[in-house]
Amino acid sequence: MPGLATAALLLSALSAALPPHAAANPSCTPLEAIPAAVADAPFLVFGDVHGTREVPAFVAAYLCASARQQRKTTLALELPATAQDALDAFMASQGAPQDVERLTAGGLWRSPRQDGRTSIDTLRLIQRVRTLRAEGLDIRIAAIDSVAAPRQRSAAMAERLRAELRQGAGRQVVALVGALHAIRSKGNRFNPEHASAIYLLADQRPLSLTVGTAAGSAWVCRGALPGTCGATAWDINRVEPAPATPFSLAPPSPQFDGVFYVGATTASPPAVR
Repeated sequence: MPGLATAALLLSALSAALPPHAAANPSCTPLEAIPAAVADAPFLVFGDVHGTREVPAFVAAYLCASARQQRKTTLALELPATAQDALDAFMASQGAPQDVERLTAGGLWRSPRQDGRTSIDTLRLIQRVRTLRAEGLDIRIAAIDSVAAPRQRSAAMAERLRAELRQGAGRQVVALVGALHAIRSKGNRFNPEHASAIYLLADQRPLSLTVGTAAGSAWVCRGALPGTCGATAWDINRVEPAPATPFSLAPPSPQFDGVFYVGATTASPPAVR
């Protein structure tokens, strides 16, 4: 089938882009100018716009910088908890094309409605974490999402994050979730009673940052049907003028503690189509 052949070629190319062997030092480009308040936060939250190239690349660069400091890290992703076994198997694999194919063989990766959470660049981020782990770094991935209704979904995400924080003494838990899940205060623009996962974890003192951009595009869904998803011009979270450093810890609103800035964004299509 042409679609499967295309997917196989894409997965093979993604795997080949990363080093296949362990190295003495992390083989990655670290993010610079990270404030101590960010680097030392036990619970760091990146509230993102799904489906861009730039946000996963930013998080990968942050994890690289953390790895170079020999910090223990858990990356919590907005993927269904049912994907955890597949993620663990991939982390322990060689990262070969067949390993990538097994990782993306089912679940959200194959959903007809692709909302950006399983983009090409999310896959690249997962591959980068696997490489860092293969190079001897203490880093893991936790899938924290649920397929429940919104209220139960937030509660389930919060409990999985709480479990990661509880068992990860001495580790930094870095959560990459949609910005609506990362809100610190109650309510959002759609529902004044909404309690986000991070709102429910206020006692854990999260440092929650929202993405700042120079506009661009993202792979997003405008509705519930698969046909509403695609590359879309995106002007939300525009920051002007562009900041001089990647982090600002001046709260942009009561909802967040600060901003991480990624510049102009580019839509990242699904890893498997």
